[in-house]
Amino acid sequence: MLALSFGAADAGAAKAYTPAKRMYRLDYLFTIDPGKDEREALVRIKVSKNAKLLRSVRFRFDPKRFRDFKADGDLEVGGKRLRWKPPKGGGELAYRVTINHKRGASDAYDALFTPQWALLRGDDLVPPATVRALKNAESRAYLTFELPKQWTAEVPYKRFASGRYRVLQARRKFDRPVGWMVAGKLGVRLETISDRKITVAGPTGNGVSRQDMLAFLNWNLPHLIEIFPRFTNRLLIVSAGDPLWRGGLSGPRSLYIHANQSLISENGTSVLLHELVHVAMRIRAVPPDDWIVEGLAEFYALKIMRRSGTITKNRYAIAHQALSDWGKDVASLRQPHASGAVTAKAVGVFRALDQEIRKRTKGQHNLDDVARELASDYRKPVTLKKLREVAERIAGGSLKALDQIDDERKMRGRS
Repeated sequence: MLALSFGAADAGAAKAYTPAKRMYRLDYLFTIDPGKDEREALVRIKVSKNAKLLRSVRFRFDPKRFRDFKADGDLEVGGKRLRWKPPKGGGELAYRVTINHKRGASDAYDALFTPQWALLRGDDLVPPATVRALKNAESRAYLTFELPKQWTAEVPYKRFASGRYRVLQARRKFDRPVGWMVAGKLGVRLETISDRKITVAGPTGNGVSRQDMLAFLNWNLPHLIEIFPRFTNRLLIVSAGDPLWRGGLSGPRSLYIHANQSLISENGTSVLLHELVHVAMRIRAVPPDDWIVEGLAEFYALKIMRRSGTITKNRYAIAHQALSDWGKDVASLRQPHASGAVTAKAVGVFRALDQEIRKRTKGQHNLDDVARELASDYRKPVTLKKLREVAERIAGGSLKALDQIDDERKMRGRS
């Protein structure tokens, strides 16, 4: 038996947004039914109320996962692209998408649908969209799940009494329900830490350490927020066991961590805190500067645990030495992808950069100021050039810690 709640708008929702004459409504309905053989979700996207403001929507999708497109209005599907022009009076686009997805060439999954639960990203169900709309038009978007009777869902959005979620995606004309999600027979723990609503959710019987994670966040999240005060006011952590990928992955207002992943590893680092830094900063890079994003996340995972007293000064030093040893054979940080060894070496660069800024400014500034400014401009990819500009402006001059990055590139060019 599938339960469904999909009706009128919730009273009082989103009053502070664009006036109604420039606001069109989007409703997403995700149907997840484990009673069927296919590990698929049925996705329906409905446009109503001022639908004429939305001229067309274009999706780029994976044809191996998406199929059976149907729509009111004009629909063009070819190869990896879809163009939908809804009727002026409103209409609906529907399709099916396979949920199960293996990470890279491994046998582990980063999205999985079992008879008892489903764990995935909203991005998996609704691909990035390019829209044509009238000037100043914006969407007011909602998400509803159609699930088996004993299933519930957790997503990184505000839930109304009706069971509907308010979907918000800053500065977007077409709000998509992105971020991590989990549905099924769940165990859920909630806490408020530093005025942020924290939810840890995972399938029952999967060994998810919900209370341990909340305790860990109670120690460390306040120190993370001191560095990045714009940290989301609502965070969802989803977790489950094998055959999911044994690591951690961040998303908007959310992150995934494997149920067997320790909160602090033997070398003193923390996957959970590493991913939390990604959630806080929201920055991204393009090759060959992925080392900046990953290096900052690992540097601050250690720094925050030291500031909170989670690890001792001695353990902090041992962890840095272990990372230094791991990255010592890396010839250059500027590579297409930041491997573990590249990230380890990058931590040493950021530690040296932090110390140099402190010395140059007589303790008035440090790497926190650099990271905070990079995070404030998260919509543009971070580059070595941008990092250098921000760091040198804060420090008041050139920095040897970053000069070595150029030296590495020159040396590689000579080899």
